[in-house]
Amino acid sequence: MAHDVMRQASTSATSEGRWPDFLVVGAGRAGTTSLHQYLARHPDVYLPKAKAPSYWYAAARPATAQLPAGFVRSEHTYKSLFGGCRADQRCGEVSPVYLAATDVPARVMAQCPDMRIILILRHPVDRVYARWVARRRDGLEPTPTFEALLDQEWAHPLERDDAHATYMASGIVTPTLREWFALVPEERRLVLWFEDFARDTAGSMRTVCRFLGVRDDIDLGTARRHNASGGRIRHPWVRGIWAASFPLRRAVRPLVPVSWRDAAFRLATRRVDALPLAADTRARLTARYAKEIRALAELTGRDLTAWLGPTPAQSPTGLP
Repeated sequence: MAHDVMRQASTSATSEGRWPDFLVVGAGRAGTTSLHQYLARHPDVYLPKAKAPSYWYAAARPATAQLPAGFVRSEHTYKSLFGGCRADQRCGEVSPVYLAATDVPARVMAQCPDMRIILILRHPVDRVYARWVARRRDGLEPTPTFEALLDQEWAHPLERDDAHATYMASGIVTPTLREWFALVPEERRLVLWFEDFARDTAGSMRTVCRFLGVRDDIDLGTARRHNASGGRIRHPWVRGIWAASFPLRRAVRPLVPVSWRDAAFRLATRRVDALPLAADTRARLTARYAKEIRALAELTGRDLTAWLGPTPAQSPTGLP
């Protein structure tokens, strides 16, 4: 039956490319890189080598908009990413920005009404903090403390139609999630939760495989985590070189194989020290996101009472 589903879903392929069958639409810093890597190991699934082409977001932005180098604006280029997909495979891609802009769902579903979507949702405080930790580690964020960052953004509105490249506003996902839920039938959407994904990654991936209609007994290497925030690189010398090397890493990114980039990241972050979020900062930010947490609980039917408490959601270290 799984292969019948794949054959029916893969009829739009051409020699010049095709539209994908599914999208992982976010959320950022909720395990999407690990999900990308696991799916890429499945013989019945085809993913572009690079995560986050972000076409459905980028194509609608002005030509003058400054976007990350990996974002794809051209329909031809985007469809060519899936040109290698066999007729018996499901193809898709992972772009967390699709949960950051309210105009994306309508654009996707107008072109691909049978699209399947997968989401991983996580406590907004943990996602926003993980984003700062990762960007600070990688030399992308000059603000020296998370508290100073919050002070800079506190007066800005949280709810925006486009929260790409923000911190606090990126913690708000329900406006875009409502659009996805309104346009995608329940049987074609899968909602995962970061806590569950971290606690039972293999079981979560079996659920994903069944949702996509592919075999669920494949070893996807789920014991390994990818792109983990981790904390601060322990050795000052390594920490300084890694952060300062960002301009060079960005320049050579198109020329270096993904496997080499991943190897360099693993080497640089082999030893890190945890950076726990201060309890008073967590309480302050949780109170700011209380309305969002309640709205998310109502929309998804998940009991998120624990998210309103003073302690973080428990999850093993290692996932982003």
